[in-house]
Amino acid sequence: MSENRLSLTTEERVLLYLSDFKGMEDRFGLPMALTQRSIAFAAGIHRKHVSRYLDELVAEGAVAERKAHIEGMRQRMLAYYLSGKGWERAGRIRVHLSTIRVPIRVKGEMREMALEEIDRATSVRLSFSDIVREAMAAPVLDMEYLETIDERRKREMDERLEKIEAYTKALLTAWQDGKVTATEQLLLEQLRSHLEISELDHRRIETEVITKVVGTMEDVRKTYRDLFRHAMAAGKITPKVRDVLEDARRLLRVTKDESARIEREVESEPFGS
Repeated sequence: MSENRLSLTTEERVLLYLSDFKGMEDRFGLPMALTQRSIAFAAGIHRKHVSRYLDELVAEGAVAERKAHIEGMRQRMLAYYLSGKGWERAGRIRVHLSTIRVPIRVKGEMREMALEEIDRATSVRLSFSDIVREAMAAPVLDMEYLETIDERRKREMDERLEKIEAYTKALLTAWQDGKVTATEQLLLEQLRSHLEISELDHRRIETEVITKVVGTMEDVRKTYRDLFRHAMAAGKITPKVRDVLEDARRLLRVTKDESARIEREVESEPFGS
């Protein structure tokens, strides 16, 4: 535990958040709240860093990880919940924090309340970890603002889903003819950066799009063949073009031996065929 009484490490924030969810190990379907995206928001972690902290907690046995059906989602996703060791650590964190008193404005009046008192006094149901995160972020809490946590979380999640949908549509458009040109690849990279799509989301979306557009293995081979033929027609295979081809090979899951065979066949084709 950190020296500052109201200061937690990132791992402690994750454990505290997950301690709001009991009995998850026995459930078939798990709530969206246990996915990386939700954990990142609740623990105040940047989305692209959350997997590293979760991997460390899983490795030390404090958190369990499994691919599960997520409520409201069609595909299975990685979800996380506390193990026995994690519950012990989270319990100690809660005991430490519960009696800490912080300044809070209630109906315009300044008070000082313990975090567990605030938890009991809110008019809407908030998790203890939500209250702790807000108290860590602001020198003075405001009860009315505190009670908008769910609304703010939903708004952020909706915005995130809109960004993912926009990126998915862009990928579908780029892949609809079975190949992605160098220009399209550059535009996709710029869009991904602008929308702040994580590497994990990017790979998942890309795999889904390719599976949908490309289909069978024979289609995959044809797509790589057409892409290489297009590159040959454009002129010399420069290092930059080779990098694009290599990215395409990996995305299409074509082996190096298979891609080499396809390239030899294309190179031996009569000119103009």
